[in-house]
Amino acid sequence: MVCASASSNGHLPIYQGSSVTISEKPSLNFDGIPPDLDRLWYGRIIFEIDKVQWVLDDFLNSGAEGQTYSATRTCDGQRFVAKFCHEPKSREVGLLKQMPLALMAHPNFITYEMLVLDVQSHFAPAHHVIFMEHVPNGELFELLASEEPGVAGKPVSEGTMRRFLHDVIHGMAECYRHGITHRDLKPENLLINEHGSIVIIDLGHAKCGELTLTPQLNRHALADVPPQLPLVRHRTANAYGTSAFNAPEVSSGVQYDCESADVWSLGVIAFYLHSKLPAFEGGAERFDDIIGTCNSPFWQQIRASGYYPSFPDGLMKFINMLWRGDPAERPSFSQLELAIKGDMDTIARFPGLQWLSQPVNGAAAFIKELRNSCPGKTFNAA
Repeated sequence: MVCASASSNGHLPIYQGSSVTISEKPSLNFDGIPPDLDRLWYGRIIFEIDKVQWVLDDFLNSGAEGQTYSATRTCDGQRFVAKFCHEPKSREVGLLKQMPLALMAHPNFITYEMLVLDVQSHFAPAHHVIFMEHVPNGELFELLASEEPGVAGKPVSEGTMRRFLHDVIHGMAECYRHGITHRDLKPENLLINEHGSIVIIDLGHAKCGELTLTPQLNRHALADVPPQLPLVRHRTANAYGTSAFNAPEVSSGVQYDCESADVWSLGVIAFYLHSKLPAFEGGAERFDDIIGTCNSPFWQQIRASGYYPSFPDGLMKFINMLWRGDPAERPSFSQLELAIKGDMDTIARFPGLQWLSQPVNGAAAFIKELRNSCPGKTFNAA
C-alpha cells in the first residue's frame, strides 16, 4: 500500500512531484512530432509515483486547464484519466483539496484517485496532475451526435431524458449543498457509465461559494441538509462556461447567481436531448425571445424554422421553468430534487416541474435505447 504525503478534506491522496520517477519518456508526442505548448505535450511515458508504475497510454482531449490522457496502473491494469494542469495555481486542484467526502463519493460525480503536485520538473508544461476514474462510455454528446439508423436526429425518449436529467440534478444538488458551483454544464461534461448513469466531470470553472443563507430553499430542502453544513451561495460578475449553454446574465457584466445560471444550462441540455440541435448560439433563436413565463416568441421561432422536432407540451413547460428571464424565478437544484420526488408544494410553486416527476424508462428499455444509439459501447443494467 502506497502512503500519500497528505490528503484532502475528502481523503483524496495528495503526492508531491518528488514522489515521481520517470522510467521512459519519448522525444515525440502521440502525434509523432516533438511536444510543444500548442500541441500534444506527451507521448507514451512510463513513470512511477512512490514506486507504483504507471503508463501514459494516449491523448484524450484539451481543456481550459490543460490536457487529459489515459493512464494505466500496471500492477492491476486499471485504466484512469490523468489531467495535466498547466497553471501553477490551478482552480480545480484548489477545489479538490477542499471537496468534502460526501461529494467525492456521490454516484453522479466523477471519482478522483489522487493529486500529484509540483510535477513541472517531470511533466512540463504541467504543474499538477489529477488522476480520476475512467468512465467507459464517453460523453453524452456522443450519444446525441449518433448517426446510427433509427436514432440519428430523433429525440431521446422522454423516459430516458428524465433518467439523464435526474442524475444531473442529484449530482448538482449535492454540489450546491456544499456550496460548490460548476459553471460549465454541457453534454461534453456529462459522461455515461456502464449502467447508463450520468457522471458529471470538469471542475475547471467551479468554485466554492460564500457563506450566506439561501432564500430559494424551502423547509423540505432544508431538512435534507446536515445540521453542521452551512448553506452557501456564490455570485460573480465574470463570464464562465460555454456560451451556447450559458444563461443570458452570464455575459451581462453584472453580478449573477451561479446556481441559477447552472439551472439555465440544465434547460439547454433538456432542449438538446429532444432536438439534438442547439437552442441559441448556432441555433435559430436569441435571448430576446425569452419573455414572460411561456417564452412564446422563442417557441414560435422554433416551430417556424423547420429544423426542430415538435416539443411535447409538458417538456416545453419544464424548459420554460428553467429559462425564466429573472434568475430569481428559477428553481434551485434542491427544489428540482423535490420535484423528482413529486413534492406537491414545490410543483405548485414551479408548475413546469411536474414533467420531472413523471415515470422514467425501465432498465431494459433504457439500456436498449442506449445500445441503439451507441452500439460500440458497453451498457449493462445496474
